[in-house]
Amino acid sequence: MTWETTPPVRLILDRSALLGYGVLRTVHVGEPVHEVIEDGVRFGVPVVAATEALTIATGKDLALLHKLLALPSCALLPERSEDLPELTFWQRRTRRFDLAAAAVAGLAHDSAVLTSEGPEYSGGVPLIHFPG
Repeated sequence: MTWETTPPVRLILDRSALLGYGVLRTVHVGEPVHEVIEDGVRFGVPVVAATEALTIATGKDLALLHKLLALPSCALLPERSEDLPELTFWQRRTRRFDLAAAAVAGLAHDSAVLTSEGPEYSGGVPLIHFPG
């Protein structure tokens, strides 16, 4: 009997990373995403970050983001009720719910957050910064 296992999440994309991919089309986001896919693992996207990026993007940029989010290697990460204390902590620290969700996802999955908004996290979360 074989059991299918879901590949782990090894990178979290926040709103800035999604926009870096879909709107700016920066290699600083494209390369890490491609590496995750090549390694056979997944990248995670908090649902709230995806929602904000999809609200900002238009036209071809919006279509590209939809393609990224539909990839089998993309894990859309919902906010969970058991994360309420951590989400509250990070919301207070970052003053933004999308950043709070990315911070909690990074910590929960032991993954770095790919971001151009690193200083907003105020430390404590493993980050991969890219120029934005």
